[in-house]
Amino acid sequence: MTIHSITIELTANAPKKVLFALLSDHEQLHRFFNARYILLRTGKPHSNGIGAIREVNNGFFVYQEQIIDFKENEHLHYKIITGAPVEEHGSWIKFISINADQTKILYHMTFSPKFIGTGWLIKQHIYRFIKLALIKLIHFSETTPHHLNQVAPQDP
Repeated sequence: MTIHSITIELTANAPKKVLFALLSDHEQLHRFFNARYILLRTGKPHSNGIGAIREVNNGFFVYQEQIIDFKENEHLHYKIITGAPVEEHGSWIKFISINADQTKILYHMTFSPKFIGTGWLIKQHIYRFIKLALIKLIHFSETTPHHLNQVAPQDP
């Protein structure tokens, strides 16, 4: 099956600590993604860390994602483990400081479609889904300064 990839690079006028905290809070991702998220299993060393499993309901599919690598304020890697029309899925999000108040967000995904001929459509849908969510995340982080100072630290 053909391997498809998606890469998105955006810049935010917010510290990477803030962006990471917002994007790694599984139960609050609905603020940015047009989907419902439920944390099914907590991870380590933080509840949103390695091993965490979240259920995603985007209105078309209900699928589960598992966090496979997590370095606080640096990167988050996850894979779809069940329910989506893709195989061999892997995604990572990296946060790179440009300066104290600006961050580059790098998102990358690879996948194979479960059904021949559907990869282009899935790629198009996922690209829009992820890019819109990251734009919402950036907007939220840039326009809600009172919230930036109240980002809760990850649990021990």
